[in-house]
Amino acid sequence: MDKIVTFEEEKRKEFLYVLFNAVFVTTCVVFILNFFFGFICSNIYAGDSLFKDSADNILRSFFSAVAISAAFVFYGVHSDVSLKSVFTPKKTSVLWFVAGAVTAAGISFFFALISEKAVGLLGDFGYIMNEYTPYILENPAENIANMIVVCLFSAFSSELVFRGILTERFRRANTGVALILPAMIAASMTGSLAKMPYVFFLSIFLSWIYMKSSSVYATLFCAFITDVSLYLFHIYRSALAPYEPLFVFGGLVAAAAFGALLIIKFGIRTVYPAPRDDDDEYLRISAKESVLGILKAFSFWIFVLAVIFTVLFFYLSNPTVEMP
Repeated sequence: MDKIVTFEEEKRKEFLYVLFNAVFVTTCVVFILNFFFGFICSNIYAGDSLFKDSADNILRSFFSAVAISAAFVFYGVHSDVSLKSVFTPKKTSVLWFVAGAVTAAGISFFFALISEKAVGLLGDFGYIMNEYTPYILENPAENIANMIVVCLFSAFSSELVFRGILTERFRRANTGVALILPAMIAASMTGSLAKMPYVFFLSIFLSWIYMKSSSVYATLFCAFITDVSLYLFHIYRSALAPYEPLFVFGGLVAAAAFGALLIIKFGIRTVYPAPRDDDDEYLRISAKESVLGILKAFSFWIFVLAVIFTVLFFYLSNPTVEMP
């Protein structure tokens, strides 16, 4: 006996098909743009100049922000996401900014340092990790200027894309997808095995803040503070090396304490926005439908192959094999 498919079920399937394929195709475009802009940066400042390193660092950050933002903004505009609404100031508790920033930074420090140590073990097998880290400049003023500009580019582009567009778009369908899918895409775009864990967990936390507070400004502040903290730690890492365990433990304790404060104050469950019309009710999908929709999307597997290709050919290199 044939199964009867209702209009609502057919509409959800169509919604899933369009939504997931559009997002993953957009993500693949970002991979291409990143490679293209990286090639441009490597050729613009080939000669020596007084501010070569500083300008190169800022230019790379700018092009990376453009690559991430451009494709997704195009997608957002054509998928019923109002960018004006995303950046319209909304009243929210200052607790989201303060406790959220401490929790985000604590999560990042813990997972960044732990995953870095774990991935570093690949060196024992002769692999070299091509990590892109911020330049450490001799002039302290240049370091500060670079830190502020680079972190602003990074925070603004990531929050516009992963909270203002993806989380906002997906939470109309399923809050679990709105938490996990942007985090998965954000982590994959790093192209770094060491950075993937902290970006993944940080993104989940920021998407949760966005859905609870409906304020991209709160997540933008949290992301900026986190980026600045990691940037400062990178600059002064040699001096702070003996205190790394303290940073890991302290960051974890601070994240747990302030995260618990947010949960006690606002609750842990995320919320849907009020439906704009009756059609929104039909687009609420289950976790099972979401997972199946992702796995059935052809572009999802293209995305997975692009990530694997990036890691194998642009991140891991020069394996030293001892012949018998």
